[in-house]
Amino acid sequence: ELGGKSANIIIDDEQFEVSIIKGVEACMDNTGQSCNAPTRMLIPAIRKEQAYEIAKNAAETVVVGNPKDDKTTIGPLVSDAQFEKVQNLIRSGVDEGAKLLVGGTGKPPGLDKGYYAKPTVFGEVQNNMTIAREEIFGPVLSLIPYNNIDDAIAIANDTDYGLAAY
Repeated sequence: ELGGKSANIIIDDEQFEVSIIKGVEACMDNTGQSCNAPTRMLIPAIRKEQAYEIAKNAAETVVVGNPKDDKTTIGPLVSDAQFEKVQNLIRSGVDEGAKLLVGGTGKPPGLDKGYYAKPTVFGEVQNNMTIAREEIFGPVLSLIPYNNIDDAIAIANDTDYGLAAY
């Protein structure tokens, strides 16, 4: 299986903030419907609160709407079935104890028609949670803290999928 739960390992260096912002953008690109979307962002545990704030703020800049509108960052999901799958997976993240930083279930305000999903970011994700294990194929990012680089590599490699890493 070459589907995606691609890991994006963020290290504690001078590019920390920029790397998180670019990682959020890469995850949300194409409404998260890319098999190589970096949907698991591994962050240094010692800076997780800062990472959560940066990722939340970056996701809040994502504009959901009609793809023909130049202001739009991401459009709708491909189908009602995919919309429902994404909503169920977001619910599972909440139910399993992940911290919802931004987004969540339902459609963005003003977008009642179509399969639009809210850009969603979770913190406090453990790699055994459903949102970290299953392909979501939607604009959903899981932030997973790690203690050291060996820990990050072990988490990144602990997946049934394996198309890409960042």
